[in-house]
Formats: sequence, structure tokens, C-alpha cells
Amino acid sequence: MARRITEEKLTKTILDWLESNDWEIVAYDFPQSGTGILLHSQNKEKNSKNKGGFIPDIVAIKNKIVVIFENKDRFVFEDYNKINYLKNTTDYNDSITKLLSGFSFKNIYYGIGLPTSKINKQKDKANWTLIDFTIMVNQQIRVEIIYDPEELF
Repeated sequence: MARRITEEKLTKTILDWLESNDWEIVAYDFPQSGTGILLHSQNKEKNSKNKGGFIPDIVAIKNKIVVIFENKDRFVFEDYNKINYLKNTTDYNDSITKLLSGFSFKNIYYGIGLPTSKINKQKDKANWTLIDFTIMVNQQIRVEIIYDPEELF
């Protein structure tokens, strides 16, 4: 029986892979790590402390290109909608600009990290219009570039 790849293992594997390919890690988070950076929406209500906030699982930069990952241990359609929202609105621009204030960048791309599986690949492919890239981690704990039309990786 194949072992389940946790979100933490998935994120750590992608982080290692990014670093080994000369990406600089700006921020990262995985469950219960407490390391994440909360991005606030400019449209949040004043009384809602973290409501509407977004904590990216990985933010990395290379050659003035920023990649922002949302990682999951299984396919979650809501995350594709979340990524699409981030791509197509300016609601988080102030927080993202603040996070990246020490870096020179020209483009930001948003994508998904998932464990490799036939069902994840099928569901992911059906939703490529919502995201910029997909990276998967297989059972051998190796990264697979699944969807990368901009050739970021």
C-alpha cells in the first residue's frame, strides 16, 4: 500500500527542490509550523482580525519571477478558486508588495502543489484555467512538473 504524502512532507520536498534549483525562499508554511506570513485583503472588515487572510505555503523568487504555492495532501477545488482569485484581483497587492519589498520582481505566478496520483492529475488538468502551474510530488519523494506553460521551472 502506498504511503500518504502529508502536506508538510509535500511542502518540504518542494522547498528543497526549489532551493536546489536556485530559487530563493521568501516565506513558507505548513500545518502547525507557525512560520507562515499572513497576507491581508485590502477589503477586509476592520473588526475581522484574520478573516479573509491568506497564508501561502511557499513564496519563492528567481530571476525576478515570484511563485506562490498553495499545497495540499489531496485535490481541493476551493484552493484552485483561491489561487484564481489571487491571480485576478488586486485585493492582496498591498500585502504581497510588503512581503516582497526587499526584492526586485517583474511577475508573480500562482500555483498548486499536490501528491502525484491519477485522480489528482485528472482533476488538476480540468482546472488549469484557474492556475499558473502545478507541481506534484510522487511516492519516491521526487518533484514532477505537471503544468508549467510559462516554463517557470
